[in-house]
Amino acid sequence: MNNAGSWRPIAFRRRFLLVLLVAAQTLAGVFLFAQTIPDQASSGMIAVLLLVFGVLFAWIGVGFWTAVFGFVALRFGGDPWSLSSRAGPSGPSESLSAPTAVVMPICHEPVQHSLGGLKAIIQDLEQQGQAGPVDFYVLSDSRDPDIWLEEQATCEQIRRELGPGQQLFYRRRNINLNYKSGNIADFLRRWGRRYRYMVVLDADSLLSAHCITRLIQLMEARPKAGIIQTTPRLARAETRFARLQQFANRCYGRLYSAGLAAIQLGEATYWGHNAIIRVAPFMAHCGLRKLRGPGLFRGPVLSHDFIEAALMGRAGYEVWLEPAIAGSFEESPPTLEDDLIRDRRWCRGNLQHLWLLVTMGKIRMAHRMALLTGILSYLASPLWLIFLGLSGYVALAGPTPEPALPGVMATTEAGSGTGALLVAVTALLLFGPRLLAVTDHGLARRTARFGGPFRLYGSTLVETLAALALAPIRMLVHTLHVVRALLNLKVGWQGQNRSGGFTPGLSFQHFGPLLLSAAAGLALIHWHAPTLTPWALPVMTPVLLAPALAFLLAQKPSTDTWLKVPEDGHIARVIELASAIPLLRHNPDRLSWFEQMVLSPVFARVSRYDAQPATGKKARALERLVNLCATGGKEALNHRELSLICNHPGALEALHWRAWNASSESPWRDVLVRMAQSVEGAPPAAVSLPRRRDELAWVEAAS
Repeated sequence: MNNAGSWRPIAFRRRFLLVLLVAAQTLAGVFLFAQTIPDQASSGMIAVLLLVFGVLFAWIGVGFWTAVFGFVALRFGGDPWSLSSRAGPSGPSESLSAPTAVVMPICHEPVQHSLGGLKAIIQDLEQQGQAGPVDFYVLSDSRDPDIWLEEQATCEQIRRELGPGQQLFYRRRNINLNYKSGNIADFLRRWGRRYRYMVVLDADSLLSAHCITRLIQLMEARPKAGIIQTTPRLARAETRFARLQQFANRCYGRLYSAGLAAIQLGEATYWGHNAIIRVAPFMAHCGLRKLRGPGLFRGPVLSHDFIEAALMGRAGYEVWLEPAIAGSFEESPPTLEDDLIRDRRWCRGNLQHLWLLVTMGKIRMAHRMALLTGILSYLASPLWLIFLGLSGYVALAGPTPEPALPGVMATTEAGSGTGALLVAVTALLLFGPRLLAVTDHGLARRTARFGGPFRLYGSTLVETLAALALAPIRMLVHTLHVVRALLNLKVGWQGQNRSGGFTPGLSFQHFGPLLLSAAAGLALIHWHAPTLTPWALPVMTPVLLAPALAFLLAQKPSTDTWLKVPEDGHIARVIELASAIPLLRHNPDRLSWFEQMVLSPVFARVSRYDAQPATGKKARALERLVNLCATGGKEALNHRELSLICNHPGALEALHWRAWNASSESPWRDVLVRMAQSVEGAPPAAVSLPRRRDELAWVEAAS
């Protein structure tokens, strides 16, 4: 492999070329746009409009030219300066020896789905004979006992089914500080020094055995690499919305990831999951302090991944994006609503980077540009809204009684050709990457994987039309996200819905206010400036249809190959394993996990926590909680209080006896009745946490 700094001149030349292309395109676009603005508009308004247009035109230009870089790199057989190319192919018989931890931070995620995926990763490694030096950790921030008790039980079941020598650990934090980054930091403080590398997963991540082994091999071959990020492919999509996202990822993402990797080289970004990290420098240099600025810029860093990549680069280590590593998968949010909820969290985190750009010193320019790009990905929406509003205002200053928006159609005969040219250039920048992607698949003879060339073209058209319809909705919702973030309004940070389940009522509940706002705005435009109504309709119509669109896209398509992708014909082994894993045997309709833990004599006597007997104020507080729960049921306590009882064997045993001896008026009497009803038709299935076989049928015996 070449020496550590040899890629930097190449990266500088590529970035300089990108800046020249974007700058030239932006200057040309601003010049053309200026020709379409009515002369009657005020100079101040024109200056603001040109400034906003220039920023937006440069923004879409960056995406276009990144795709062009990727197209050129792929047409020449890949980037010779990538880490994968310089390290060479891995040998099939190479065995791993570096101690590695695979960590999955979770918080109120669908337990069976998430941990089933983790089990599939472990099984794939075992089948390839590479599981020896790899340990697995489930790091839970869940606070609801019915969720974390299920997590604990599922991990116990998986642990019993593992091959010899394989390790799976479950850890739940009682104090949830700093979200995901705090969860990872807690793991590193306790066990980080045991491992050379750490592979970070999301709750929906799937990494094949080949992917994990390749990441470790590249780390071993490149001692200066601090982080190696894969490009996850979307998989296991079921709803129409998820299939749209999956098709876009598989069809166009190849170009964008190749172009981004070619531009960034060893100063790439980290996306927070599906990546490998060198533990020692990460622990030494990537600790995150709380922000100390005003409002939004105070408190824990939410979008930690870009900052950790910047800190790793500042420490002299490289961060690589490697699209050539196959076998990295994640899932798309199943509905538009879930996607926008996730964006709300990301928006707040990315806007915090404004403060860090100013206060963090010695950050490399490539990482500063990555932070700025992340900020603009959300600020672009309010800028588009401002641009549309200013364009409408300026159009009213035109000389004709029927004004046209500047840039869309010129207001004079001499400028009409200029407006048409600008529209054509803008369309090329917006849709050019899609055309390049389809061309790339055709030249590489991969169209058959998408169902053939005509099906690929049709799917691209469907996805493009859907993207155009959703663009105004995203613009307005993202603008609201930006406003909420800047006002420092509180936002929830819980587990993501991964199973769909959208109804017409929920659809209108989520998007009804947006519909009403759009209707009011359209009525106001028509009342004040009716000549602008035709120009507002293309933006407002999708928003008026938002509830219907959201509900339609949340449903499953009639065929599993709607918007066909390569994974529909050739399913990766790790995905097959995840789909085939049975659910943990449990009947949640009768007993919740907390109720089961309280009533089970096994759970009451055998605690998985080494808690010391409570004394003094703590003992009195626990006694009060037990009394409240015994008389009022689990609904009388919040999640934290229920977890305190579960974590203390004495309190749990006391509640156990109180529940079994409950009076007829106690809510626990109803729980006992439900327990008896659950075993009238059939004996209960075994659960995971009891440790002796003769104690598994406790429910049947008790009933």
